[in-house]
Amino acid sequence: MRSMLDRHAVQALLHAAQTPRQIAHQLGMSRRTVQRIALEPPVTTVDDTAARAACGIGRPGVGDATTTRLREWLEAEPTLPSGEVQRRLHDLGTPLALSTIYRLLGPVRATIPVAVMVRFEGVAGEFAQFGFGVADVRLTTDTPTARARRRIHFAAYRLKWSRFLHLVIVPTERVEPLVRALLAVFDNPKTVVLRRDAGRPVWNATLAQAMLDYGCGIELCTPHAPEQKGSVQHLVGFAKRAFFAARRFQDLDTDLRQQLAEWLVYANTVRPSRATGVRPQARFALEQSRL
Repeated sequence: MRSMLDRHAVQALLHAAQTPRQIAHQLGMSRRTVQRIALEPPVTTVDDTAARAACGIGRPGVGDATTTRLREWLEAEPTLPSGEVQRRLHDLGTPLALSTIYRLLGPVRATIPVAVMVRFEGVAGEFAQFGFGVADVRLTTDTPTARARRRIHFAAYRLKWSRFLHLVIVPTERVEPLVRALLAVFDNPKTVVLRRDAGRPVWNATLAQAMLDYGCGIELCTPHAPEQKGSVQHLVGFAKRAFFAARRFQDLDTDLRQQLAEWLVYANTVRPSRATGVRPQARFALEQSRL
């Protein structure tokens, strides 16, 4: 916003019969700005702050109640995604843009301790990660006021060393979709471990046979050690944020699957991994030689 003194100068020069082009050149502003100021009432104050407030310029204030609510949510769930915060506020009748939410959450997150995620890298061909995920997707026919909830399930796979990623839309989170790829690092879902006898896992028979056929083993996260599976949860969360939540689809079959295939090509062959700084495809060849 131009200062009130600048606006007064424009009005004075216009009163002196100078053209908008001449004034714009003299004051270093655009001709459209000069023309817009010419339509404003005469300047009667040089208080820029009061003028901004009167025009509604600047970021809108956010009440203390909203800030307090955000802190309560983050204290209960330190890793709560910003998108989920936005959804909750919208449901409470306080719609805020993500940029505003990022600005509010930054200082709050900085004061809340979170568990450190332990990264286990291994070597090429040693580990793969697997996780089931659920996402609500949007269609191109949706409007801000009318949007049906469309929930899909997906399986996310990633080779740990190369960061090569693959997503599959699945009908359920049962063992059948799970055995579609070579997997090595798991959490402890019922699709993997049926129960424990004397501390030893009793494997799901279908999965155990698949692992035997594939010629690989299964390594479970330690029970009650969430820091070990944080990377797998990050994989699922990344897929939800970067693809499912960021795009709109014409339908849940053809268009969604086509966009997914195109996005996987981009994620694996174009975008450098944030963990390694290298495109996953560039490291994938060494993984293949060891698998």
